[in-house]
Amino acid sequence: MICASEQSVIVEKKIYSKVKKEFKARGCYFLNEEETEKVRKTIIINGALNAKIVGQKPVTIAALAGVTIPEETKVLIGEVESVDISEEFAHEKLSPVLAMYKAEDFEDAIAKAEHLIADGGYGHTSSLYVDAVNERAKIDEFASRMKTCRILVNTPSSQGGIGDLYNFKLTPSLTLGCGSWGGNSVSENVGCKHLINIKTVAERRENMLWFRAPEKVYIKRGCMPVALQELKDVMGKKRAFIVTDSFLYKNGYTKPITDKLDEMGITYTTFADVEPDPSLISAQKGAEAMRKFEPDCIIALGGGSAMDAGKIMWVLYEHPEVDFQDMAMRFCDIRKRVYTFPKMGEKAYFIAIPTSSGTGSEVTPFAVITDQNTGVKYPLADYQLMPKMAIVDANNMMSGPKGLTAASGIDAVSHALEAYASMMATDFTDGLALRSLKLIFEYLPACYDNGMNEPVAREKVAHAATMAGMAFANAFLGVCHSMAHKLGAFHHVPHGIANALMLEQVIRFNSAEVPAKMGTFPQYDHPHTLARYAEVARYLGLGGKNDTESVENLIKAVNDLKARVGIKSSIKDYVPDEEDFLNRLDAMTEQAFDDQCTGANPRYPLFKEIKQMYLNAYYGNNSETV
Repeated sequence: MICASEQSVIVEKKIYSKVKKEFKARGCYFLNEEETEKVRKTIIINGALNAKIVGQKPVTIAALAGVTIPEETKVLIGEVESVDISEEFAHEKLSPVLAMYKAEDFEDAIAKAEHLIADGGYGHTSSLYVDAVNERAKIDEFASRMKTCRILVNTPSSQGGIGDLYNFKLTPSLTLGCGSWGGNSVSENVGCKHLINIKTVAERRENMLWFRAPEKVYIKRGCMPVALQELKDVMGKKRAFIVTDSFLYKNGYTKPITDKLDEMGITYTTFADVEPDPSLISAQKGAEAMRKFEPDCIIALGGGSAMDAGKIMWVLYEHPEVDFQDMAMRFCDIRKRVYTFPKMGEKAYFIAIPTSSGTGSEVTPFAVITDQNTGVKYPLADYQLMPKMAIVDANNMMSGPKGLTAASGIDAVSHALEAYASMMATDFTDGLALRSLKLIFEYLPACYDNGMNEPVAREKVAHAATMAGMAFANAFLGVCHSMAHKLGAFHHVPHGIANALMLEQVIRFNSAEVPAKMGTFPQYDHPHTLARYAEVARYLGLGGKNDTESVENLIKAVNDLKARVGIKSSIKDYVPDEEDFLNRLDAMTEQAFDDQCTGANPRYPLFKEIKQMYLNAYYGNNSETV
C-alpha cells in the first residue's frame, strides 16, 4: 500500500522467510522488538505523523528513535501484526519506514490490505507482486477489491505509480489524485470521466527497444576507393565537402580521397581546421563554408574530433535555424526527449572515415563538442546524427603513432565494457561488445609495438572499435565516460587516456550488489552488474571460482593491457598540479554528474561518489571501492 512512499508490505506465510531474506540482501534493516517499539513511538506522536522523519534517511530516523543501524541502510522494516489505526506502523509514514505483515494466505493478505487502505485513505495506489501469467484470477480479485485509482502489478510502486516508466500506457503525472474515494476531484487530468471512480490496472511492460546503425558500413583493408565509387555510380553526387584536421591534411591523408573524387569528376573542397577538442565556433565556421560551397556530400576523415565536428557542421548546414542549447538538452530516454532533432540528409549525404581505432564515431549517433566560452564538453545524442555511410579501411590507420594507438584502443575497451554494463544493453549489443573486447585484447599489443608492419592486427582492432561503437550507439555509455569528458575538458587529458584512468574505479563502483542508488530503466530490474562483468571475464578466458574473483581477474587484465600499451596508472601522472586539481574537483564532479552519459549507468552515482572516484584515480588508489 503506497502514497508518496511505500507504507506497508503484506507477504504470504509460505514465502515470508524468502522475502525477508531478499529485503536484507538489498540493504533493508529489520528492527527487533525493542527497536520496533522505539521507532513506533518516534514515527507517530500524539496520533500525528512526526514531521521530523519525512523524507529522511533510515539512519537519521533510527537515530531519532535512539536506534543504531548501518549507515548504508535503505529501508527500516518493522514486523507488526495489527492493521488497525492504533498501530503506528499502519499509518502513512512518508519516509523509508515500512510495515511488514505476514498473511496466512492470499485471502488474508487482501483482507489486511483492505483494512490498511480504509484506515490510511482510499484512492491512491496499491501494488501486487504475483505470477502474472498463471495467476490472473488473483490480479482480477485484487483489482476488484482495492479501492485505489492505481493498481500496479509487479512494478516498483512509488515510482511506478507516476506512470510512463514501467508501463508506457499509464499516463504520467506527478500529481496523483485519489478520486472521490480519497476526497479528491480527480484521479489524473480533469475530464468528464473523473465523475466516476476509474481503476487502472497496470502490469509492468517493457517498451520497444531498437538496434540502429548506418545504412552502409564498409570494411576490409583497401575498401575506401571501392566504397567511394558509389558517390558517382549509385548516388550521382556532384560536390563533396571534406572535413579533417590540419595534421591529416598536411600529411596527405586526404589525397587518396581527392584522387578518387578527381577520377569520378566530383568537385570538392576541404575544411582542415578541426581542433583536437572541436569547438562550437569551429563547427560554425565549417558550416558557413558549407553554405557557400553547397555540397551534396560531406566526407569526415579523422579521429573522433573530425567526425564529431563534421556531424555538427552537417546539422548547422542543413538547418541553420537550430539552437545548440536545444540540441545539447539532456534526456532520460532518447525516444521521449523534449527537443526533436531536425531530419538530416536532405541536402547532403554524410560519410565518416576513421583514421584511428577507438571513438566509433563513424557508426554512432553521438558528437562531443566544446563550448569555447565555458570550456564545457557537451555530448550530443540523436539518431539523426548517425552517418549514412561508414568506411573502415585499416590503410588509413597503419601509421598511427603509439600514443594514439594506445589511447584509442583503450577508449574502445571502455566503450565495450560500458555498453555491456549499461541498463540498456540487449542481446544485439552484447555480442558486439564481447567480440570487440576479445579482438582488442588479442591484437592491440601488436598494433602498439609495430603497427606499421601488422596489417592484420590493425584491421582487427579497427573492426573491434567499430563494433564497440555499434554496441554503445544502441546501449549507450555510463559514468566512466561522464567523468572522462570532464577530465578532458578541465585538464586536457586525451579522451582515451581519461577513460583508461577511470575504468577500474567504475568497474568496482558498478559491481556493488547493494548500491546506494540503482539506475532506472524498464528492463533493469535489479543490480546485476557484478555478474555481467564476470560474464565478460569468462568470455575472455580469465576464469575465477565465483563472480567476484572473475571481476578481479577482469580488472587485472584491463590494467595489464593499459600498462602493456604505456598508459600510466593515475591521473596525477598526467595532471601533476595537485592544488589545481583539488580546487576544480567540485565543479568537475557536478558537471560529470550532469553529463548525458550518466543516465544509462547501472548504478546511479551521488556527487560524493563521483568525487571519491576522481580522488582514488588521482592518487592511484584504484583498488579502493566507492
